[in-house]
Amino acid sequence: MRTSFARGRWILPVLAVLCAGCQSASASVHYPGAIDACRLPGGNLQAQLAPGTVEIPAGSVKTAEAKVVPEDQPGDGTEATGCKRLFARDLGGGKADLQDYRLVTIAVVRFTDADPDQGATKASQLMTDALGDHSGVRLVTGVGDEAGIAEQWAAVRTGNVVLGLAIADGGTEAALITPASLDNVQASMTDMTGTLQRNFQG
Repeated sequence: MRTSFARGRWILPVLAVLCAGCQSASASVHYPGAIDACRLPGGNLQAQLAPGTVEIPAGSVKTAEAKVVPEDQPGDGTEATGCKRLFARDLGGGKADLQDYRLVTIAVVRFTDADPDQGATKASQLMTDALGDHSGVRLVTGVGDEAGIAEQWAAVRTGNVVLGLAIADGGTEAALITPASLDNVQASMTDMTGTLQRNFQG
């Protein structure tokens, strides 16, 4: 997943700590195989993040790209997967207003070291060095230089994996979509982390 997040400005401090971050301190959590980012969201993602909207194909709207974590591209010793979900305001009867949309971007960076402790250490370094918070969630607003765009971002570590989520509201009528709240983001991150631990942990 190739994305750019550099033009944004980080405004809000760390606001909350997720339960998933508490477990992430344990190096015993290990994910040995590839992770499909699109399989992580639960059935309530739309209810949590996109009230009053309908899901549409990801290519329906040309959207600004969002970099979810600094190392969300595969490299030496890492494996990255991403998923993009797009929602647009429901005009009624399932008809979508493509001028008013919400983009949800998920990224998973898995450190592929054979030694689980080494992988967990590298994931922890990503959270502390690049993201600035080893056990919690950071929300960002005011990201992007395009009028009408508001973005929130969150990341959490568990074992040798860093899971990231970016939510961007855009379009000429973005204010008509109810903004995603801290509770929305926390609930979605907790659900996705639970799915990750349940379905992909070794």
